[in-house]
Amino acid sequence: MENTEESCIEPYYPSIDEELVGFDDDAQNITKYLVRGGKDLDVVSIVGMAGLGKTALARKIYNSRSIIDHFDVRAWCSVSQTYNRRELVLQILKQITGDHHSIYVDLDYPEDILRRCLYGKRYLVVLDNIWDGKAWDDFQSCFPNFDRGSRIMITTRDEGMASYVKGYSDPYSLPVLKDDKSWELLQKKVFQRGNSCPLDLVKLGQLVAKKCKGLPYLIIMIAETLSSEREASSWLKVAYDISSYVSDKEMSMMTIQSSYDHLPDHLKPCLLYMGLFPKDYDIPVSDLLKWWIAEEFVQNIDTLKLEKLSEICLHHLVESNLAVVSKTRWNGKMKCCMVRDQVRDFCLRKITEENFMQRIVPYSYPDQPEELRFCMYIQDRTMTNDFKESDQEFIIHPKFSILDRKNPFRLLNNLKLVRVLHLLDIYLNNSLPAAFQSLAHLRYLAIFVKAFDCKWVSHLLHLQTLRVRSSYIMISSAIWKMSKLRHVDINEFPVTVWEEDHIVLDNLKTLGMCSMLAADMTRKFWDKFPNLEELKLHINEFGDHIPYHFCFFPLRLRCLSLSEIFLTDGLASSITNLRCLETLKLSEIYFAGEKHWDLSDYTFEQLKFLKLHRVFMTKWSCSVESFPCLEYLVIKSCPKLEEIPDSFKIIQLRSIKVIDCRNSVGDSAVTIKKVSEDLYLSSIQLHISEKDK
Repeated sequence: MENTEESCIEPYYPSIDEELVGFDDDAQNITKYLVRGGKDLDVVSIVGMAGLGKTALARKIYNSRSIIDHFDVRAWCSVSQTYNRRELVLQILKQITGDHHSIYVDLDYPEDILRRCLYGKRYLVVLDNIWDGKAWDDFQSCFPNFDRGSRIMITTRDEGMASYVKGYSDPYSLPVLKDDKSWELLQKKVFQRGNSCPLDLVKLGQLVAKKCKGLPYLIIMIAETLSSEREASSWLKVAYDISSYVSDKEMSMMTIQSSYDHLPDHLKPCLLYMGLFPKDYDIPVSDLLKWWIAEEFVQNIDTLKLEKLSEICLHHLVESNLAVVSKTRWNGKMKCCMVRDQVRDFCLRKITEENFMQRIVPYSYPDQPEELRFCMYIQDRTMTNDFKESDQEFIIHPKFSILDRKNPFRLLNNLKLVRVLHLLDIYLNNSLPAAFQSLAHLRYLAIFVKAFDCKWVSHLLHLQTLRVRSSYIMISSAIWKMSKLRHVDINEFPVTVWEEDHIVLDNLKTLGMCSMLAADMTRKFWDKFPNLEELKLHINEFGDHIPYHFCFFPLRLRCLSLSEIFLTDGLASSITNLRCLETLKLSEIYFAGEKHWDLSDYTFEQLKFLKLHRVFMTKWSCSVESFPCLEYLVIKSCPKLEEIPDSFKIIQLRSIKVIDCRNSVGDSAVTIKKVSEDLYLSSIQLHISEKDK
């Protein structure tokens, strides 16, 4: 279940900042350009050759606390050589407004809406990897000047392009790394976990670093080869091979080939799969892992641990520097990933050589062979520039073109071997149950339709993931007979108790947003989902009179979201019994009688993330033992709350975010931060605003 704030099952991923060595001064200088200067709109350009780390540096600056605090709103988009202006404007608009749904899809002039949304704000927009003046001309009119000190930051390889967009600030030319910094970066990537380079390899390592000509990207790729070699002869060979292709495009291909050859066999299709996405596309991690599982790329050692194994696979690709982090979550873990342009080019070439996929053609193609093993998506017209007219074998795109209103369901009858079908990005007025009849091998289905009946897919016995966005949803008990379901993500559907006691969904990991009667929340019911880890739930008819023995939840839950309920002592006690719970979100929460949430006698043992949205309490009490592991606290639109309990002086607490609350709530957060830092307990990041940014 994708959301913008957290993910329940995520391993540690190296931060993109970890690859930045020697650029601290550059980051500080560029930050000064952004936050200082006049009130007029200005353009700050980072210019440099491929492989210098322009994007990584820009993202480090973009995510820095000083930038977040200085600008009212921020947005990031990757432009590249081929781009869809409308799509990128929509991307920026969604980031500016914070609305990531489809309400803007049908706008005729999203540029006008964007200008209005930016009105009166100090904004920062990053245009990453912009290639020519035409691209700038296409976007310039979207960014009004309100004399608020707004900035546009661009990254480009072309110095002429940087001069073309120049405002008040001169383009910032990013230098190559000096030899000592190149050697520092190489050591960091080859000898991880603080290990040092053996003395007999130091001089050879310094030679390798010097031969990399100060290019961080090349150093990181070469480090992957050296990390598995400890023989001096191998290092010497690498050092003298670099010089023969350092200025040639094949240099990167040879280096990538070496990294690819060192991958375990099961990781190679995972990487090639990522290469099928468009250039500069942010691949959602939560989706990618589900697709890998559906395509059976992940070794099925333990069915219950497939998600964890798939995360480990991605972790290895990131560590191998073949995949990179492009967006992170509130806790620093990865939200989106991508492959660099040269890695993508390598993947596309390798796909051809190894026949990784069967032929994939546009949905309008007249003759659809029945043996198609359609990997994922329907073709988007915006992809036509990426391929030659005659080369239609690897066309794949995560966004069905919003400009083309043809119904793709008629294509499905010929795609009998399809495993992954993702159509969340276009609203389909007609839902054709017959279209799903032939998709016996389908394992992942994500669809956005006017009406949806679960009976249409109840025969898909291999289905693992069902994601539905619909105005009208009909739920059938037959869905619970689909024993391989792992993830059910439907925009609110009623759950009713079924009589068949023998039906148990052992594989189900995530469920929501579902609504059910409080009286049905029995242990006997939840025992049907013994391995459920994430639950989004609206409890019907849950008042202050509901007795304690009706407050049961699945005991393995790691993430719980509750909305529109009365929060009773029994419910709070039931939640604290969830020993694995790490994330708790409460929205539209009411109290009977005294509006006092007293948690002094309760302990949330493993809770790391707590979000309270429209929780209608006046007073909140807890002890220092109530949240021993809490790291992130978000309080939003709680109009009656007077203050945060002063017992939130927790060693682990890293962030407090207060949005649209009384001034006294913000004041109490400031006090907690000051006291915690005075006592050397923790350094807390504080964000207080009148509205969500």
